[in-house]
Amino acid sequence: MVVEDEQIVAEDLRHVLTGMGYRVVGIAGSGEDAVRMARETLPDLIMMDISLAGPMDGTEAAGKIAAFHDAPVIYLTAFADSAIIEKAKVTRPYGYILKPYEEREIKTAIEISLYTHDLHRKIAESEERYRGFVQNFLGIAYRRRADFSPEFFQGAVEAISGYTEAELLANTPAWEDLIHPADADRIRLHNIEIAQTGSGSATRDYRIAKRDGKIAWVHELIRVIPEIDGSTHAILGSIYDITEQKAAEDALQAMNQELEERVRQRTLSLHQQVEFLQQLIDTIPSPIYYKNPSCVYLGCNSAFESYAGLSRSAIVGRTDNEIFPPDFAALTREKDRFLLNHRGIQAYQAKFPHADHFTRHILVKKATYHDSEGKIAGFIGVLVDITDRIRAEEQVRESERRFRALVQDQTDLIFRFLPDRTILFANEAFLSYFGKSSEDVTGFIFRLPIHPDDLEDVQAHFASLSPPHPVSTTEFRCLRNGDEIRW
Repeated sequence: MVVEDEQIVAEDLRHVLTGMGYRVVGIAGSGEDAVRMARETLPDLIMMDISLAGPMDGTEAAGKIAAFHDAPVIYLTAFADSAIIEKAKVTRPYGYILKPYEEREIKTAIEISLYTHDLHRKIAESEERYRGFVQNFLGIAYRRRADFSPEFFQGAVEAISGYTEAELLANTPAWEDLIHPADADRIRLHNIEIAQTGSGSATRDYRIAKRDGKIAWVHELIRVIPEIDGSTHAILGSIYDITEQKAAEDALQAMNQELEERVRQRTLSLHQQVEFLQQLIDTIPSPIYYKNPSCVYLGCNSAFESYAGLSRSAIVGRTDNEIFPPDFAALTREKDRFLLNHRGIQAYQAKFPHADHFTRHILVKKATYHDSEGKIAGFIGVLVDITDRIRAEEQVRESERRFRALVQDQTDLIFRFLPDRTILFANEAFLSYFGKSSEDVTGFIFRLPIHPDDLEDVQAHFASLSPPHPVSTTEFRCLRNGDEIRW
């Protein structure tokens, strides 16, 4: 079962889990829905976002579910904050996954969680068997005098220690001789304390060396029987082999340590990746920024900071309305919304309020990027300063205007054309001479009415023109108005 209040993340997680061969029984978007769905579906494993919308967060929901259903919980979180992790630990989760996650990380966490949960189940079953052993004396039941000398040992004495009841009663060896050297002093001092209490009970775990030399963990239950005067009369107890339980606990602890180390390594790796990507875009000279689908700045490079005259901290987390003049902010808001509605690539010109307090002409190029489901996850923008180009174009246009004004006043026939004879420009004298208007010839192929006897020479003349020899003169006859020959 997936508990995630961000629909995009939840559906992506469903897709990933399904691809791994797991069946997602449902997606809950709040803590309350998660409790209800868990009661209805009884999932084998729960992937729970810690931060959920609504009054019930992920840790509270996990606690309520644990009250009626035993299923391992893996927490999803975008933060590695120690306070959040400490709060989550109370619910005894089986793992943590930091967002954004990787499929391999999810698969590893699930396999470890299922394995760990199976170990917990086995431990619980072992404890259940242990209670049955107590009821049926499947452990070692003993009675000792106030000085801890044995009166009897009964039950699974040989199965646990490797020695017979008779050997232990004869102190060959004594039970204390079996205790592991690392635990011997602790148990000896505890025995003295028990003998002095006169009443009460105690429990303790320690290791013993069995007859075959193997080390076993035992759990001992102790009950002190008092005399009338309050002194110790006898000591009753039972001893149980908990080697398997200890091994399982050690394995669980090792896996938890491994999970914590993986979380630490993953956090470090993500931090390094973020630093690398930031350094990478900082080396690009063009101003670059990126926003989320709400048009909030997620980041930018150093060139964008310099261009806008703002620090990165003053840009990230804000919108254009908060950091730029209203007219520019309104334009970018309109363009951003169009891009998000139509996705793909967008380019347009705008005037940017530069940090030097002069308005710069820019070419804005933007493109959307998408998540694994093809939904828009944000967009990135690049600014290209075209101020110099705009000025150059204006100078060219001004030069063109001066040229046209100059040639229009000439009485000579002046025209400009492409190699295929397409007319680009013709002055009034040219148009009047041939009885044409500008609309008749501009943009069209116009062939001069050359006299047939001169056509070959004129064509050869035009063919001789080249970049190294762009200028030449020739004389020829034209047929004006059909049959009037003019030189």
